[in-house]
Amino acid sequence: MLSQEENELLTRVGAGTRMGDLMRQYWIPVVCSSEVEAGGRVKRVKILGEDLIVYRAPNGTPGMIGEYCPHRLASMYFGRNEVSGMRCVYHGWKFGHDGQCIDMPNVPPEDDFKDKVRHPAYPCAEHGGVIWAYMGPADLPPGLPELEWATVPESQRFVSKFYQECNYIQGLEGGIDPSHISFLHAVVDADDASLVQELDRAEAGFGFTAGLEKAPHLEVADTDYGVLLGARRHADPGMYYWRITHFHMPFYTMPPTETKPDPLRHLHIWVPVDDERVINWCVSWHPSRDITDDERQAFESGMSIHIMDYAPATSEAYGDIRPRAERRNDYLIDWEVHRRQKLLGVPGVGLQDKTITESQHPQHRMVERLGRSDLGIIRVRRCLLDAAVALREQGTPPKGIDPASYRIRPASVVLPHEVEWTEGAKEHLVVH
Repeated sequence: MLSQEENELLTRVGAGTRMGDLMRQYWIPVVCSSEVEAGGRVKRVKILGEDLIVYRAPNGTPGMIGEYCPHRLASMYFGRNEVSGMRCVYHGWKFGHDGQCIDMPNVPPEDDFKDKVRHPAYPCAEHGGVIWAYMGPADLPPGLPELEWATVPESQRFVSKFYQECNYIQGLEGGIDPSHISFLHAVVDADDASLVQELDRAEAGFGFTAGLEKAPHLEVADTDYGVLLGARRHADPGMYYWRITHFHMPFYTMPPTETKPDPLRHLHIWVPVDDERVINWCVSWHPSRDITDDERQAFESGMSIHIMDYAPATSEAYGDIRPRAERRNDYLIDWEVHRRQKLLGVPGVGLQDKTITESQHPQHRMVERLGRSDLGIIRVRRCLLDAAVALREQGTPPKGIDPASYRIRPASVVLPHEVEWTEGAKEHLVVH
């Protein structure tokens, strides 16, 4: 249970907050590269409470600046995407890619003060088919994260994202909760072969079938980039089945894989929109082969972690990735399926997660009752809180800034009882 003060520190991400300052130390994914064209239409986005627009200059360079022109606060969404920057159509003020005002055509030359006006703007870079932004204070940003999925060919990865109406930490905590899979995503009757097969297909490489032990033993280990979470269940005599999840600072989670050789890997990036909403980036990849047609079909159908059934698009921030299933239509739950077949009658693994995390009370942490099964959540919260306080009070650089620290993989392994899990799984948890 957190105090009110700790909960505020953990969940508030706007400019000037300790958690917001922490998250600005890292590169943040903004949009897929394909979403903006050179010299074309801009897109509204909102990150860490800031209203922004992302664009691609006529020469192809990506950029991101504040949405509202500092002159009279007109929206730059309607601005002109020009060679050297973005021009507001209200009075013609123009801002370079670094946010510096470079033209004030409605002001007489003798009264011009463009050198004194700088608009919020953030350096951008492309990596793995995604445009990333650095919103921190460093003159020289850290290197881009060396995520394995971002280095493989496009045919070997599947990237999607969707808008969630909950605080980033509510979504993130669902991504590191190892015991919920035996309930939230389970069937009512484990002997119903057709339902179990349907669940197996929906998993698309997660490996949580109906036979999993419902109450795993939890262990956690601190790393130089975040936290490693191990969920231990009994396997064959003398063996344990370990499902291992990575938390990488400040908002990455990697759920466990199947135990079969060379499985698909999956990852979530929980990018805060503001204090109450988050963008859930979902990535599935394979390091050495193309994603198969069947796997892509599972992802696109919404039965796995990816949610791609969106409501009609609008031009508002993330208006094109808001799932059709949401709170006001009960997430399209089938109440008969809920009663007779599945513990939650909402279709799809990702949508089930979205349903339940959005249902949580936003201030629930002050009254919740945590147990041994929540050990990982407790440690991840502490990791974030300690890092935010240390950055503000001592200027301590947070964990996970090193680009090479992202060269990690999730895993599931079967180990003898006497083998220490972090040591026994080591070769499976890093990119070689």
